[in-house]
Amino acid sequence: MPSLDLLRYQQAFARLGQRRLLLLAGSYTWQREQLRAIQQQCKGDWLILSSEMSEAIKPEHAHQLLGREYLHAVFDANHAFNADALAMLTGTLKAGSWLILCLPDIVQWQHYIDNDSQRWNDAQGVISTPHFMAWLAKITLADKQAIIWQASQPLVLPEIKNTGQQWALPQGMPTIQQRQLLAHLLQAKSGVWSITAPRGRGKSALAGMLIEQWPGSVTVCAPARNSIEVLLSHTHKTIEFYSPDNLLALCDTEHLCRDWLIIDEAATIPIAQLIALCQHFPRVLMTTTVQGYEGTGRGFILKLGDSIPKLQNYQLTVPIRWAQDDPLENWLNQLLLLDEPSFHHANQSGEVVITSCQHFDSEQRANFYQLLTSAHYRTTPLDLRRLFDGQKQHYWSAFIHRHLVGAVWCIEEGGLAKALAQDVWRGIRRPKGNLVAQSLVTYGLSIEAMCLTSLRISRIAVLPAYRRQKVAAKLVADIAKQCQKQNIDYLSVSFGYTDALANFWQQCGFYLVRLGVHKEASSGCYTTMAIYPISAQGQQLLQVAQQALALQSDYITQQTGISLATALPSASEADHWLMMAGFAFAHRSILTVYQSVGYFLQGDRSRYPLLVAFFIDKQSVEACVKQFSLSGKKALVTTLRRQCQQLMAEKDEQLAQAYQHWLTTTSSGHFCWANRPHHPIYH
Repeated sequence: MPSLDLLRYQQAFARLGQRRLLLLAGSYTWQREQLRAIQQQCKGDWLILSSEMSEAIKPEHAHQLLGREYLHAVFDANHAFNADALAMLTGTLKAGSWLILCLPDIVQWQHYIDNDSQRWNDAQGVISTPHFMAWLAKITLADKQAIIWQASQPLVLPEIKNTGQQWALPQGMPTIQQRQLLAHLLQAKSGVWSITAPRGRGKSALAGMLIEQWPGSVTVCAPARNSIEVLLSHTHKTIEFYSPDNLLALCDTEHLCRDWLIIDEAATIPIAQLIALCQHFPRVLMTTTVQGYEGTGRGFILKLGDSIPKLQNYQLTVPIRWAQDDPLENWLNQLLLLDEPSFHHANQSGEVVITSCQHFDSEQRANFYQLLTSAHYRTTPLDLRRLFDGQKQHYWSAFIHRHLVGAVWCIEEGGLAKALAQDVWRGIRRPKGNLVAQSLVTYGLSIEAMCLTSLRISRIAVLPAYRRQKVAAKLVADIAKQCQKQNIDYLSVSFGYTDALANFWQQCGFYLVRLGVHKEASSGCYTTMAIYPISAQGQQLLQVAQQALALQSDYITQQTGISLATALPSASEADHWLMMAGFAFAHRSILTVYQSVGYFLQGDRSRYPLLVAFFIDKQSVEACVKQFSLSGKKALVTTLRRQCQQLMAEKDEQLAQAYQHWLTTTSSGHFCWANRPHHPIYH
């Protein structure tokens, strides 16, 4: 009986502290039958991750498992293969665990339609993922420690190499590495420390031991309380726990006298928040994995080190929750390229040779991805899936003495139908993808950004040792040159604003065209967009985009504190009318009309106290709702639109009616951007 064989096999590898992959490849009915039999024989938690099974945890909720431990799990990938979730699930499994991977028959993998592709592919709809599935087959079938059970073939169990020694958990006692670090931390007077390691190395356990042995006060911070279960299991003390947001709010209102702040799962917290938290405590310990499946790559430590110059980073390398050379960990590391890459780090000057391509072989893909994880913040298996099967992707690589030192990843944008762009401008559609092109239409004065062709620079990374050799600038220059040959209209980029980054992109020939007023969660910076015009139409787009930016610049500066030093073209009266009409008669954002409302209200503010309060005095939504007795934000926006209509009619009733007719009396299929009213209308 196969399930009985699997029980004996599990007992054997559990004694060695190992975990194993069991691939079930066959029909859904056959899989369920085998799962029931295995679960009856091998007792455990049997956590299930599946987008289909009703009793399962959804793959998108896998991050909630971090910091916990389980015995045995099932990863149902019959219809969707969420690689991030697979890695997170694997990291929670104890020694002696099965990870059962459920997939269709292997012969069907080349035609596998992956519902998870909606999450990472920039094109619409789900796609087949033949390149990733071929890679999965190559890695899994070549792995002599993986158990592959196909419905069409009998179960064959690979031999377990017995080392002659039984494995045992440390039983709460620190390992040699942990003991050395603890001794150092317990003597610390002040400073910031980070402990990085792959999963299962005892980072959280070390934090719990520090709390247990420290004689004074300690505060613990993590994204969620349920993620510190391992930490809690290593101390008997009562923990003072806060989420990052709550702790920052408390620090802003009170002076907390605590000896230590311990931040668990630090890589999942925006760096701006980490930096702010470090300023309130004399001693800070951050623990995090360096593997990309938790939302960051090794670039996290580089970026953190840039912001906290005296950061001291330590590593834990020896696994604690399972034995060294664990078969399951080895398989996952190969599949998702999680191992530390061995790049040539010596700083050698030399000629920078740049190549471009749209498709990689296995070695090129691995080198490209691992460079991104080493040098770029927030690189995850989601990016790896894009590299395998994503559509509309382009790649540039920079080499010095044949060593890969830099990489750029571009995504096609634009080239879309005018009807779609018109709907986006009116605020009635928000299709997936086209990040910069769509944003320029959503907040701008034109639909052209979505109709013209463009390439967006999605990632750019250079190995730290080569960052003084202008490798990044040379990569960007080569991309611009290639785009010129291919009749692409403009290049674009979106990044978290810093003076240094803004200066870099401007020196490369880009112009700022958008600046968000809300900080992005990942970087803690304001989203910034810039374009590099290539064609004559691209130049015209730049002019119009900067006119739109000029209409929002005062509000942006007030909200962000960032002064747009670049001289912007003046907005015309026609620009103000177009922005006002889009808000008043369509569904465009409030952010598009702050300055235009001020322009229309010149000398006539007394009759529009709500418009003055919201757009001129910048009172909050809550304050305006309360002051003007409105039922909520929706009622506020409706009232603002109506009053803007009245204000426009008072300025020029015929022109206001023309805009209203253009925006409201034509259906989506017949709406035409070219038919918009032209200012002024002569009576």
